[in-house]
Amino acid sequence: MPGPKIFWIEPEDRKDLSPDGGHGRLYPGRTMTRHILASLRSIEGDSFRFSDPDTGKTYAGTLMSRDPCMLELKFLGDFPGPASGQPRLGIAFSPLKGDALTAVVSMAVMSGISCLQPVMSERSVVRWSEKDGWAAKENRFSGIVREKSQLSGRTDRLVLEKPLPLGTFLKNRSKDLFLWFDEDSGHSLTLPETLDKFRDLPFSGQTQRTVWVVVGPEGGWSGKDREMLPEPEREGRLFRVTLGERTFSAEMALQASGAFLGTVLGPMFSLVSAGKVPSA
Repeated sequence: MPGPKIFWIEPEDRKDLSPDGGHGRLYPGRTMTRHILASLRSIEGDSFRFSDPDTGKTYAGTLMSRDPCMLELKFLGDFPGPASGQPRLGIAFSPLKGDALTAVVSMAVMSGISCLQPVMSERSVVRWSEKDGWAAKENRFSGIVREKSQLSGRTDRLVLEKPLPLGTFLKNRSKDLFLWFDEDSGHSLTLPETLDKFRDLPFSGQTQRTVWVVVGPEGGWSGKDREMLPEPEREGRLFRVTLGERTFSAEMALQASGAFLGTVLGPMFSLVSAGKVPSA
């Protein structure tokens, strides 16, 4: 049956579980009811997978009644967290104009990115803030996160952080690793060189650490922005990376670097942490 790979249980959906949490009933709210009954035209006996992204639980659910909409739930288990020791994955980016961020959020969700962090650098054209209606943007993007997570089968929730100045972000993340995507290719690693570099880094037990890709604004990084780099570079936490000689738009650079992190480096971190990929 076509449809989401997994349904998220949200606050508007009511679940009544047995004391041991092994089984129970789910009474979907308006959004899930419309999806199950109207969009999928489900009938009694159809089964689906569910997750509660805020508790880490997964369930199998069988539709028992259409009016009212009710499903029998059976607990399947806790969905896997970063037990392998691999770090979280994050994207820090200069705010984009128009609807470009919609595609970025979709890509990040389906690539397994843990968090998105808007950062304001010296040449940022768009400068999101609370007064610009940031709360409204958060509400809009939370719907995209839910939709794309359900389609891809993702059980945890991507976090969209509040905008920060670039310097504050780097200071707050003093233990994290950064892939600083830079238009100055003469002082940057290529993507194959980045893979080799990261194969030698220890990732076991790094679940409280985040590896970030950092993508600048359309006008590129300024001298003032780069003045923040020497300290994390000396500490071996920041690596300048190039996407090549072509000039990408901010949107293209953001999607390319984020996809590289989520679909190439992320799986490699998992294998290295498990001891399945030898160091270069």
